[in-house]
Amino acid sequence: MAGEAVADSTVVSIESGRVQADVVEAGVRRYLKIPYAKPPLEGLRWKPPSAPEPWSGVRHETAFSQACAQNASSGSQASLNEDCLYLNVWAPDPKPTGAAVMVWIHGGGNFAGGTDDKVPMTDRLWFDGRVFAERHGIVVVILNYRLGPLGFFAHSELAGEGSNVGNQGLLDQNFALQWVKRNVAAFGGDPQRVTIFGESAGASDVCYHVASPRSAGLFQGAISQSGGCTADLGRISAPGEAAAALRTFASALGCTSESDQLACLRSKPIAAIMANAMQPQPTGAMTSGPAFSFPVVTDGPKGFLPKSAREIFAAGEMNRVPYVLGSNTDEGSLFVLGVSGPASEAAYQDQLRARFGAFADRVAAMYPASKFAGNYRAALTQVVGDSGLICGTHDSARRAAKAGIQVSMYNFNVPWTVGAGVLGVAHASEISHVFGVPFMADAESQSVSDQMNDYWANFALHGDLNGDGSLAKWPAFAPDPSDNDQRLQLDSSWKVLDNFRKEECALWRTRYATEE
Repeated sequence: MAGEAVADSTVVSIESGRVQADVVEAGVRRYLKIPYAKPPLEGLRWKPPSAPEPWSGVRHETAFSQACAQNASSGSQASLNEDCLYLNVWAPDPKPTGAAVMVWIHGGGNFAGGTDDKVPMTDRLWFDGRVFAERHGIVVVILNYRLGPLGFFAHSELAGEGSNVGNQGLLDQNFALQWVKRNVAAFGGDPQRVTIFGESAGASDVCYHVASPRSAGLFQGAISQSGGCTADLGRISAPGEAAAALRTFASALGCTSESDQLACLRSKPIAAIMANAMQPQPTGAMTSGPAFSFPVVTDGPKGFLPKSAREIFAAGEMNRVPYVLGSNTDEGSLFVLGVSGPASEAAYQDQLRARFGAFADRVAAMYPASKFAGNYRAALTQVVGDSGLICGTHDSARRAAKAGIQVSMYNFNVPWTVGAGVLGVAHASEISHVFGVPFMADAESQSVSDQMNDYWANFALHGDLNGDGSLAKWPAFAPDPSDNDQRLQLDSSWKVLDNFRKEECALWRTRYATEE
């Protein structure tokens, strides 16, 4: 809580104590490292979040919280920090009354990432709420949550403690949303005008909140950027299905007893827990991460997900809020970057079989190299992007629309300045555009970013992307009986796309249907 004092008008009183802004400039106040839950240390490891201890005096933080414990990945540095349940707030200055609120959930596969992530290969903050606060008068909240073996640990002994079995990271997010509901008015926000938004795993987590009865009433709009929760990237397990892997995980740490295994695991240093999770993924996985899978689970009638998101959407039992979903043109490029590109038909077929088994023949028929000017790597890139993020996101949008929810979709189509020559319009390349600060932008890219930031703000302010009608009209996503639909392309053309990758996504739906 060190730092030079600033004007008293920047001090805000919340339920746990007083906090002071670390930055006040250009109509924005920024508050860093506000605890929304008690540090989940020692006996609280794997427990649901609980209220933080109140403090006296004024809490004045001048640095972001270190990210939650994670191993080094392509997007994030390693961390051994378990004391990480903090959030940051960007608020308009002077303090407004009844401002719209946006809550960001970062990506990283639910095993990496944090609130202070940088744009890759730069030192620029990736998730900066300044433009939303200054330009649109919106209060922005960005939070950390537990990850990997600490955030998605479905050990059966937790039930005996009266705890949820797994989904700790999602419970952290939910707890932060409850914190927002109780405290955001102190920053000028309206707790009844909350939009949640996130990218990649954060997008899937947003989708889980749309599905979860536990998150009912905590937000009034949702945006999922490159991720859903009803297809293969969103498949979940029952706790019992995770038990064998968790026994193996515990045994590798020397916790072999069938009783009181949690006590043994809680006695282990965080470095040992994380080292045990640092294993290569099985062949064919889309991302690099832990070999021990720490999935979202269905955790019972009173849990976060009483049944799978797919079942909840099918029954129309989700939280019925306006929902925006979308993806990027070249979602697969980031995930084949380190993969040896197939240079022949035989090598292409081999890679498809390694990834999709008996389904590979249908994939090859839909994605012949001839569609990509004979470029096998380009074909594989689209296979990976469509099979996961593009058609997975579409699956959730389609199910939400069929359930009668107001749904809008997009395709982002501006090449990533970081490695654009290789990556094209890659996974995560839209994030900086959404926040209004694209990296190394030319005038055209900045204009697209400005308008995207306006669309997102319109949605938070009005529950409607189109606002006052000054932007290109964004159509509703409403598949007809023939499965025809529309979405807006986010680039300088602002054209409406009809039936974007319709045949490809129909193919992948048949694949998702086998992954119950």
